[in-house]
Amino acid sequence: MVSPIQGIAVSVIIALCVSAALVESKPKVDPDTGLIRVIYFGEALMGAGFITPFISQDPMMALTPVPFNDMTLQDDARALRMYFPRHEREINEGYDAVIIADAAETHFPHKIQNWIKSGVIEHGLGLLMGGGPQSFGGYGPMGAPGWDGSVVEEVLPVLCLKDWTYNLGHRYRLIPTDGYHDHPLVSKIPWSQVPLFCRNRVLPKQGSVVVGQSDKYPPGSPILIYTEVGDGMSEAFVFDWGGNGPQDFHRWDYAPMVISNLIYYIVRVAIPEDTSLMLKLRTMLTTYSSMRRYAVSIIDFAEKFGANVNRAEAAFRSSSDERRWVAGLYLEGDHQGSLAKLEDALDSLKAVSELAMEAKDEALFWVYVIEWFTVTGTAMFSGAILWTLMVKKANYREVALTRLHSESS
Repeated sequence: MVSPIQGIAVSVIIALCVSAALVESKPKVDPDTGLIRVIYFGEALMGAGFITPFISQDPMMALTPVPFNDMTLQDDARALRMYFPRHEREINEGYDAVIIADAAETHFPHKIQNWIKSGVIEHGLGLLMGGGPQSFGGYGPMGAPGWDGSVVEEVLPVLCLKDWTYNLGHRYRLIPTDGYHDHPLVSKIPWSQVPLFCRNRVLPKQGSVVVGQSDKYPPGSPILIYTEVGDGMSEAFVFDWGGNGPQDFHRWDYAPMVISNLIYYIVRVAIPEDTSLMLKLRTMLTTYSSMRRYAVSIIDFAEKFGANVNRAEAAFRSSSDERRWVAGLYLEGDHQGSLAKLEDALDSLKAVSELAMEAKDEALFWVYVIEWFTVTGTAMFSGAILWTLMVKKANYREVALTRLHSESS
């Protein structure tokens, strides 16, 4: 039996080994910009209930979303032609991480699967597979094929078993595996706060590391697993993170940080240690994204009425410049400075909304004035005609005999 002191010592050693491995390994990022270039196949939709906005809001990410879910083979083939490189060299030089979640294996040609495999093994490409009916072992009742026996499965950290298919409806929580509580993927994250929804059943491959497991259905089922494959690394997050089911996860304050950490890890970028600072920064980035959309909508609305939005657009450009400073400081690792600059960007964005509203009110004021004059003038003109017809007719003598009456008689 392992004593508590021995357990702590093992955890410390594991954490040190992980940190040392990350330090020794060169991050797989864009050599010119330092950005992590991500291509995401599957539920890559920009909207509520999907993780795509979390990735796009990260200043360190350059995302290429490829919606692949519930589409025909022809549509998916068209999406591959549009977004996926035509040559293997372009994958290795143009991307750092590939995400596949709820995307049918049968829609990925063997050539592309081989490119992904060789990219992981020979060129340090990071691979992350998320859960869903078309992930891992698939889901037979829905006619969704699995990835078992595929080329991509060869570089995954898990075995995709047809007999253990997608588990629909069960809610569970992730708990760190014994000895891995200090692992950067699970440490300082309050996983007990959020229930996860639906998952696939998998088996970890020999040599892979299970850092998170399920608390039930059944207990100990692997949820978060990774392994090193050649020069690259692959992860499996066995949780269906898309759709209406996992609403609790998408509303969870830590969700954007969790998704970013998963991607950071497979490209060997050090995960920030100050969780509270990163939580505040990611929350403010989400707020900035929402406020930016709101400000753009107000400017567009004001312009439709001919409002002068020059001041609002100038403030918007200032906010955008400050947001670029946020990204630059973030890439340099100055997260505190990035947070301070983001606060300035939010203040500028608030000014955008206020100036746009003022311009809108000014434009609508003249609209109201014109409408008032139009309605008043119409009323006065109609009143004059009515007075002429109904009042002044008393000045005229009534006709005693009409020509028509005289002719008939």
